Amino acid sequence: MNGTWYPWSIGVGGNTPQQYRDAWSRMHAIIADKAPNVRFVWAPNTITEGTRDFVDCYPGDDVVDYLGLDGYNWGQSPGHQWQSVDKLFLKSLDVLGQVSTRRPILITEVGCADGATPDLKAKWITDFFDLIEDRANVAGFLWFQMDKERDWRFNSTPASTRSFRAGLARWMGGAQTG
Repeated sequence: MNGTWYPWSIGVGGNTPQQYRDAWSRMHAIIADKAPNVRFVWAPNTITEGTRDFVDCYPGDDVVDYLGLDGYNWGQSPGHQWQSVDKLFLKSLDVLGQVSTRRPILITEVGCADGATPDLKAKWITDFFDLIEDRANVAGFLWFQMDKERDWRFNSTPASTRSFRAGLARWMGGAQTG
């Protein structure tokens, strides 16, 4: 809702934060009535060029179970530049922490394009795990494991695969395998 590429985005077609919150609350009421075991994840995009702040869109702790965040390092491609993990996520994670102190955070989408050298993506992945290790309120993440607009896969190179395996093992508290 905080981007510009969906019909429900704030500002597109005159959409307002209040309309978004009202729609979320209505959807929550309908689904929770029919499926009370469903949990709701509210997940804006990271605050970058092309997105807006999302604080005024938060529907409230009474209708949200998890806070989420989507962020991609598009790398050097037309209209994009390489972004560090900190530049991509830090501000948005801080804002989420202010939106609600009672909800755990999930990185609901994360991916990194290949860099000019294999080491760039591998370093970015290491930095990602460092970031989530330092954030006790980050409960989990979902890596966008697809070669789509860019090659987002963590295993696009041997170096990025090693970095992901080592970071995951460290984050989960186990020894690196394979």
